[in-house]
Amino acid sequence: MNEQRPEMDADMEVVDWVGGEGAEMDEEFRNADTVEVGIDSDEDVRPQESDGDADLEPNDDGEIGVIDEKAVYSDEELQPLHDDAGAHVQHQDSVLAVAFSPADRRLFATGGQDDMAALWMLEEESSGMRLAQRCRLEGHTDSVIQVEFSHDGAYVATGSYDGTVRIWSAMDGSLVHSLDGPSKEVEWITWHPKGHAILAGSNDTMAWMWWAPTGKLMQIFAGHAQSVTCGCWGLGGKLIVTGSEDQGVIVWNPRAGTPQQHLRQVHESAVTAICAHSEAPIVVTGGEDSVAKVVQIETGKVLASLVGHSDSVEHVGFNSPPVGGVSLLATGSMDGKVLVWDGKTFERRCELRDHVERGGIVHLKWLKEAQYSSWLCTCSTDHTLRLFNALTAQCLRTLSGHSDTVLDLDVALAPASAAAQQQPGAQVGHQLYVVSGSDDNSCRVFSVALWTAGAAAPASSVAPAAPGSGGAVGGMVASGAEASPV
Repeated sequence: MNEQRPEMDADMEVVDWVGGEGAEMDEEFRNADTVEVGIDSDEDVRPQESDGDADLEPNDDGEIGVIDEKAVYSDEELQPLHDDAGAHVQHQDSVLAVAFSPADRRLFATGGQDDMAALWMLEEESSGMRLAQRCRLEGHTDSVIQVEFSHDGAYVATGSYDGTVRIWSAMDGSLVHSLDGPSKEVEWITWHPKGHAILAGSNDTMAWMWWAPTGKLMQIFAGHAQSVTCGCWGLGGKLIVTGSEDQGVIVWNPRAGTPQQHLRQVHESAVTAICAHSEAPIVVTGGEDSVAKVVQIETGKVLASLVGHSDSVEHVGFNSPPVGGVSLLATGSMDGKVLVWDGKTFERRCELRDHVERGGIVHLKWLKEAQYSSWLCTCSTDHTLRLFNALTAQCLRTLSGHSDTVLDLDVALAPASAAAQQQPGAQVGHQLYVVSGSDDNSCRVFSVALWTAGAAAPASSVAPAAPGSGGAVGGMVASGAEASPV
């Protein structure tokens, strides 16, 4: 198809993205001209073709052809045997998104299918963990599908199926800006890794970029033929890469808004997941075709096809190794497997099968701290979360408590609380906090004393690769531990 772009005035200028980082980027965006695109009517965006499902009846959650397990099993059968969570809070519908603040691990956000988001404070007391609602983030008119804090923790963004992105102050929950533009659902959002630009992908076939502090629309990225299902910042924020239901991947120049590479039919079906290497010009995509692809974004070449899954690849992610550490890539699939790959050679190192025949992988997250850079946490349709050491292929913890699919998770590491260190046999160490959201309408917070989970593997240790496993190169209420509103 011919790529189309919205018309822009000839005298409009775009922020220079080359070299701007951190405070310099903030200053540049405040003082420089930016592209501000006006959307006057629905005629300014391309119509979306029907997906052919109009004649099928959706279930209560709006899903086509899916049988709700609540219609098959009794409430008693769906309840977990025990609850490992230290505290939990309830939305009025599924909790779709959770995120910790990078500036304060006690602060986290939730977003739900009840059109609501909220900020919560995690408090450690002698009697245990307590969650206090800091403020509600109200105003969306459809499901809040993602929440994410900016790199410095100053802002929290919420993306919604109502077609808007809202920017809130993380300090007091006040609304900073409502970012409009997309004519259909917002599918995902992601902040620039070093600045306050925010990117969103929409079901309207386009990606949108705004400057959050002013609310200005900076750029529209038009080139996909179907919904933009995933996206990331490449090369530390210098490029943008998007994936789509149209099976393609586009590498964009953020300044010009034009494609630098357009890879058509990278997958045999929709692109479902994407991640970027923190330093190298590489992204990894996952597809409904059960394959992950390694793409060199400067040349547009597919470097490797990572095979081994038997169902849709739902999440992909690189770890953050220290200098001299082992670079790892994880791919999680609806087949229940997490495959761990060498982040340089893309040979398969190990296979984590603890969810297999129990449920599929929905999301995974690496621990960022150098000492635990080989550890990752997963959430699954089997109602559990699991903590793994990817170097030893060992499941260190299974976190139970949810009674339905766990849809999202985030992790934060902090020094162990005074109460935890006073327990018999306790050692001075780190406490891992895992926050999760589920179809059971709850958000749960788990705490793991890492000195009880197993020794952290040395950062440079190497686990043997699996034989013959190489990739082919080329109103909310609180219950349980009580959460009181602030």
